[in-house]
Amino acid sequence: IRSLRPPGESSPPAVLSHLAVGPEGQVVAQTAVGQRTCLKDRFALHLYSVNGKHLSTVPLDQEVTAMCLTEDFVVLGTMQCGLEIRDLQSLQATVSPVPMRVPVHSVSVTKEKSHILVGLEDGKLIVVGAGQPTEVS
Repeated sequence: IRSLRPPGESSPPAVLSHLAVGPEGQVVAQTAVGQRTCLKDRFALHLYSVNGKHLSTVPLDQEVTAMCLTEDFVVLGTMQCGLEIRDLQSLQATVSPVPMRVPVHSVSVTKEKSHILVGLEDGKLIVVGAGQPTEVS
């Protein structure tokens, strides 16, 4: 049994708000710290190995409301109406965020990894092509 602890000390302590497990056992967690005025200081994304070893952390300037992992990517939906795709190893953004107009409540990647299904706060389901721009028509 392992405990996942975000690096650094914060007061009040960081709260784990989202957690997802990848197909090869990677663990990605989002933490939130208190009610800080600057969003970039408030939220962070952490990557852990299957054995619980901390591998990477990046600050976030948006609150994550939905998370899905594939073999290579972390797909995030945010309260600030964005869809983000990040590299699973570095947690860095791979493409510019896709605006969704309303907060995102759920994200899922199709089995073929060709599309991302995005459930929005207003009840709509948006289907986003997940290929390279030249591959998506």
